[in-house]
Amino acid sequence: MYRTLRLLAALALGAVGIAACSDSSGTGTGLLTVRLTDAPFPFSDVASVNIYVVRVDARASEPSDADAADASNSEGWTTVATPNASIDLLQLGGGKTTNLGATTLATGTYDGFRLVIDPTKSSITLKDGSTPPISFPSAAHSGIKVNLDKPIQLTENGSVMTLDFDIGSSFVMRGNNPANGFNFKPVIRAVAQDITGSVTGSVRANSATGAVVPDATVEVLTAGSLVTDTDPTHVIRSTSTDANGNFRIAFLLPGTYVLRATPPAASGFKPALLPNGLTITTGTETQNQVIVVAP
Repeated sequence: MYRTLRLLAALALGAVGIAACSDSSGTGTGLLTVRLTDAPFPFSDVASVNIYVVRVDARASEPSDADAADASNSEGWTTVATPNASIDLLQLGGGKTTNLGATTLATGTYDGFRLVIDPTKSSITLKDGSTPPISFPSAAHSGIKVNLDKPIQLTENGSVMTLDFDIGSSFVMRGNNPANGFNFKPVIRAVAQDITGSVTGSVRANSATGAVVPDATVEVLTAGSLVTDTDPTHVIRSTSTDANGNFRIAFLLPGTYVLRATPPAASGFKPALLPNGLTITTGTETQNQVIVVAP
């Protein structure tokens, strides 16, 4: 009746058992897989975003931001992985993941996870080779709370948890020039992969068959959001288009959303929405969604 609970995350986690969880039946264990992905950085002049992950911790109950941030306080937390690895989050776009590891846990519901990073080994590199300054929290507050879309339900059949490190929300540019540096305000979401779907498409200029628009920011927003919406809490996931104007956003819970494209400012095009909204179904990739932008 015992199985391992795998933690697959785009980082490389070691495996360690956790003693307890909420709502555990106590009748067995399951495999929880944790994966890390990203919401690609929206700035076209950034070459890499390297985050050094020291460890991943878990606990039964949901922590406050302050509880998660105090990495020196291990009370109530169990370390489930110690990757001690630098990860370039820009390499994890389009639904790509990197395995962090796996661990055996009791079956049940899990509400608390955090990543602990080393700010002194983390950096952003621009395409010109420079490394702008980043204002990180103090070393004693290097834990980052993982926001769960839903509590992780671990069964004896196992579960895969994917962590989504939202670069665009986590690094706030100072002024209008990335060389001025960034303030670090981490946003990491997580979801059980087996209950999600995905969307692919492209951003085009003037018509559905028009020129492709690279480096456009594409965001999944809550239903009812407007093209002018600036509330960060309405952003569910984000990515950017590649050189061919294509995008893919994975690990979305089933439901109805708004899909918005924001072209680079230098393009002269304005933000636009996908007509008729976006519907996500579990286990399904919604394909060929075209967002048309105009001057």
